[in-house]
Amino acid sequence: MRIGIVLPEVPGYSETFFNSKIKGLQESGHYIIVFSNKKARNKFSYEVKSSYPVFEKKSFKQSGLFAVVLIKTFIKNPAITVNLIRLESKTGKSFSESLKSVYINSHILSGKLDRIHFGFTTMILKRENVAKAIGAKMSISFRGYDINVFPLKNKDCYKNLWRKVDKVHTISDYLYRKALSLGLPKEVEFQKITPAIDISSFKVKDEIGKINKKIKILTVGRLNWIKDYETSISAMKILNERGIDFTYNIIGEGAELERLTFAVYQSGLQDKVNFLGKKEHKEINEYMRESDIYLQPSMQEGFCVSVLEAQATGLQCIVSDAEGLKENVIDGVTGWVVKRRSPEKFAEKITEVINLPDHKRKETAMNARKRVETEFTIEGQKKKFNKFFTE
Repeated sequence: MRIGIVLPEVPGYSETFFNSKIKGLQESGHYIIVFSNKKARNKFSYEVKSSYPVFEKKSFKQSGLFAVVLIKTFIKNPAITVNLIRLESKTGKSFSESLKSVYINSHILSGKLDRIHFGFTTMILKRENVAKAIGAKMSISFRGYDINVFPLKNKDCYKNLWRKVDKVHTISDYLYRKALSLGLPKEVEFQKITPAIDISSFKVKDEIGKINKKIKILTVGRLNWIKDYETSISAMKILNERGIDFTYNIIGEGAELERLTFAVYQSGLQDKVNFLGKKEHKEINEYMRESDIYLQPSMQEGFCVSVLEAQATGLQCIVSDAEGLKENVIDGVTGWVVKRRSPEKFAEKITEVINLPDHKRKETAMNARKRVETEFTIEGQKKKFNKFFTE
């Protein structure tokens, strides 16, 4: 089977979710083409096709490239090109808009695919008719931003998609239920395949269950409003006022750094809270092994791989009750789930965990490790994706 996967860019070395998916499909005998919005500079084990650039302003260069690509695409794939224009026109697009669609999707139209899969739901916008134009089945993956955030700003954005998609992949039950509320027909086939990790890359920390006298707390994730670092910083302020000695390390980068740095300053926690910026995966593993508690205060979360990694390492995981996190962590068994946007609840739970006997913390950490080993493995994920694409 020839499978095309549409992504914003070719997955990097550390993006295990997409890399393991592609590798597993190749091992099962499928031919994979990755369609990217950005040009790939390296060579990969699969074919890569990049889209042509779309300039912000009209120019002679853009007009010339537009004309060349249209002519080239029509000569190579006349029937598919005409088919796409016809399908676009049926949805109410003008002829010029239909030609733009041909230009934007020209790198996909020559793929000769059996299945086209969009790695992010938002990637399908302006591409809803491509699969039918080339005679391929179409599937999509749900991510937290696609379902939780983007539709809030763009009402009925997936209206055309829901009528055309053949199969959907969700990383959590919550995202599937939310998609149903957004208009996804119940008749559309779906499969839940959670994120997974290479368990061999995560060794359980030394003296599991024991904690440092000076508590080491860690969060990993981009500095984005939806991660709600303000709640965790406020929780740190409460801990500090209670006389608890701790260090809170935040790994990640993003637009909220300045605001969050000021929040730390206002809380008088400059010597307690550290923004460490972007770190390589190996470095993150080391920070996890040295930490005691992993904190995830997100307002919304599709699932969260970092929480899986923390559980595999043996950290005491305290997460918000954001939808996907409640599926990731079993409250009171593999970690703890507390009310989101509640610094007091987070501070109370951290204090409670600190005061637990070592054997109780060890039991929780071992439960988490065992669950990751059995339910969230790369090999298991590969088998599920092969089933997703072939059945």
